[in-house]
Amino acid sequence: MDYRSAVRFLDSLVNYERQTKPRNEFKLDNIRRLLNLAGNPQERLGKVILIAGTKGKGSVSYLVEAGLRGCGFQTGLYVSPHVLSVRERIQLQGELVKKAVFARLVKRFQPLVRRQPVSYFELLTALAFEIFSRQRIEYPVIEVGLGGRLDATNLSDPAVSVITRIGYDHIQVLGSTLSQIAREKAGIMRPGRTVVIGPQVEEARLALKAAATQIGAQAVWVEERSRVWDEQVGADGVGFSCFTELGAGRVSLRLLGRHQIENCRIALTVLGVLARNDSRIQFEPAVRAMADTTVPARCQLVIKNPPVVVDSCHNPESGAALAGVLKECFPHRVILIYGSLRKKLVRRTLLPIAPYVESAIAVAPNSPRAMAPTVLKGIFTRLKVRAETASDLASAIRRARELSGGRLPVVIAGSFYLAGEALALLGGGPTD
Repeated sequence: MDYRSAVRFLDSLVNYERQTKPRNEFKLDNIRRLLNLAGNPQERLGKVILIAGTKGKGSVSYLVEAGLRGCGFQTGLYVSPHVLSVRERIQLQGELVKKAVFARLVKRFQPLVRRQPVSYFELLTALAFEIFSRQRIEYPVIEVGLGGRLDATNLSDPAVSVITRIGYDHIQVLGSTLSQIAREKAGIMRPGRTVVIGPQVEEARLALKAAATQIGAQAVWVEERSRVWDEQVGADGVGFSCFTELGAGRVSLRLLGRHQIENCRIALTVLGVLARNDSRIQFEPAVRAMADTTVPARCQLVIKNPPVVVDSCHNPESGAALAGVLKECFPHRVILIYGSLRKKLVRRTLLPIAPYVESAIAVAPNSPRAMAPTVLKGIFTRLKVRAETASDLASAIRRARELSGGRLPVVIAGSFYLAGEALALLGGGPTD
């Protein structure tokens, strides 16, 4: 089996990320049976760091992996969704898994999937478990897909669980209140094990505290274990001084946005917890490695002059984060290209962004669940933002550059599908 054949087989599976209607039933029976057929690779994993949350879990995953790699460990990273290449989801030593390796993994699992069908995401999770166990990765860093309790990644046995900021997303599946959503995320906690919890609004904090007590997990609250000061935020990244359990000093990141300070603070707390039992994990090599970390489609500066930024801003928390970037990094208003899936909290997501938008262009992401641009234009109009529609993203980019006049920044945001299409058009990363 070659790489193209492997991708075709993967694409033949049910992919709930691309279905018209969101998945309304989650069970772990199928992937549990598949893993059993494969010899239960999840039981041979190293010290798993399992990371859930609404906002920041992807960035925290990248930062934790970079910190561990900087300390000399062989690292594995599993994230979702991908932006340009499915190989982004499984990374070894900070690099996308090689095509030949990916093909061999799929070939091994193909007959097993025919005996026990699973979804697209479930197979990818099983592939990650398999290669991380075979490579004897000491600290696999695994990002939860959706929720926590019934996510396929939760079949791993985390040494440390992590919950980043919780907000409103996937409410049809996880619940309509922060307490309900928090309880689903809390499903990744383990009795007697540490759970690192990032800053939370009070409703989510109380729910997580109660869940940790009920489960018997040892909660480590980031805000109680660390502090930051002398924060600097600009178009080249962020810098700050910090005191954490891992150590103290100055940190610089290429990542855009004040919210990345919170994400890095969480990552350093996680590494500090791990360092209690592993003296090889140290502050200075970890933060040196974090300094060069980039995260696809998270306020990613693709072109510098005039700036073009691509972001996967698809819920109210990411809307607030993007608004902060626009306020602190760019002196002028921006031209915004935006595309969303249906059944997202679009108005609440755009509300904090609207004051920084000179003009908006509504476009449909490449998904059967895409919101119609005319509907999106109406939301912008109600937010008193001048808006128009475009037939496709390429047309939207051309129009945005006209409106920019070579002066105003262009921001492309919304669905991960739109971000991926934008990066492919603009040359913002590797493609298959």
